[in-house]
Amino acid sequence: MKTKIAITGLPECNKTLLALALSITTGIPYIRGKTMYEWRKCFNISDPEKIKWKDMLLIASSAFFEHVKIETCFDQFISDETSFRELIWLKSNFAKQNQSKKKYERDRVVEDLEIASVLYAAQQYDFIVHAGLGLHDGYDQMYMKHNLPYKKYSAEIVEKTIMEIANDLCLPMRFSVEDSIYQAKVKLFL
Repeated sequence: MKTKIAITGLPECNKTLLALALSITTGIPYIRGKTMYEWRKCFNISDPEKIKWKDMLLIASSAFFEHVKIETCFDQFISDETSFRELIWLKSNFAKQNQSKKKYERDRVVEDLEIASVLYAAQQYDFIVHAGLGLHDGYDQMYMKHNLPYKKYSAEIVEKTIMEIANDLCLPMRFSVEDSIYQAKVKLFL
């Protein structure tokens, strides 16, 4: 039975609802780290369009260590994201920035963080669920490059997706999916 599951996906794809409802359905603990908005708030970054490279690196590395700290406390979990979400964000934003003399050093730092994140993910996650049929290029590249165990699921119909995931991973169904989705919505929207 796969019991350390990370759920990835782009914003607004029902990822959090899916993760929380799957947790309620199976009885596997739900965990989450800070969102990108919460990280920017922690580091007093109000305008995401004017964020500096050092701030992006600070967020990506802090988020990685937060995932490690939280996830290693559990024997099983459903995590609302992965240890490398912010790294993907860093890489996609960093690629847009101007070339500079420091590019080589920055590339090395990002490469080292990627190696640490992926090694951790490969050892920690039994399975990665990617919510939504479309893949963000950064996720797709990360999964393929490092041969991480993932599968894409459409998260448009959350009930159907939970049933598919539970079936694919042989997860126990302790509560009805309908009740679990209702409870998850109550928790998320209160």
